[in-house]
Amino acid sequence: MRLPRWLFATLNLYALILATILILPFLQVVLTSVTSDVVFPPRYFSLARWSDVRWPDFFRAMLVSLRLGFWVTLLMIAICLPAAYAIERRRFRGRSALGALIFMPAIFPTITYGIAIGTYVAMYVIQYTGAFSLVIIATATWTIPLVTRVIQGSIATTDVVYEEAALVMGASPIRTFFKITLPLIAPGVITAGAIAFTSAATNFTIPWLMGSTEQPVAVYIYQDVAKLGFTPQTAIQVLVMQIVILGIVQVLLRVFRKQFRGAFA
Repeated sequence: MRLPRWLFATLNLYALILATILILPFLQVVLTSVTSDVVFPPRYFSLARWSDVRWPDFFRAMLVSLRLGFWVTLLMIAICLPAAYAIERRRFRGRSALGALIFMPAIFPTITYGIAIGTYVAMYVIQYTGAFSLVIIATATWTIPLVTRVIQGSIATTDVVYEEAALVMGASPIRTFFKITLPLIAPGVITAGAIAFTSAATNFTIPWLMGSTEQPVAVYIYQDVAKLGFTPQTAIQVLVMQIVILGIVQVLLRVFRKQFRGAFA
């Protein structure tokens, strides 16, 4: 069915406005990183500010963020993959309640459960305040709904007949899952992992609230902004952070796409 011309033009205009809103902040960061001031549009282009960034400290914080993203991703796949499979493929008492419970972290603002976890730690296990392992667990909490729903959606679009055929031919449920189901839902699992990694590696609220003993790059940049305001050096740090994290995600997606070429086709 063809859309009316006025509706088609309205949708195109809406898409253009939305794209502009999304692109403008990134464009401001890019332009500010190659200027000597922070006005828009820029007046003086220069790369001199790149030498003012404390690169060793920045990349030390960047490494902490990458470690955070890595461990959160592993934790989320280990938790959310079985949960998504059980909700989508199994029928059991409390299934609907579990599906609703998984959405709980998305209902409350990140700062709410960040403060709650931090308070609990301070009251009962104060010796672990700021521990990197606790920061990993708290950071992972917010991504549970997204990761679970992405994987669940991938399972829902996979025909169960392949699993039933493998079971009929004598394969165990575990072998069927790893040999049949997992390759078929690989695109969803990899996408969910990319979401978990990106959100954790760029997370500021949880590490900051919990007083992480190891400073992620988002907290490092925030402290620079608190001291100096938004400067070209800050824009450079934000730009490099985005390039590094998104670059890693794209490389991994490309690698896994080759590994599961049939699944991505």
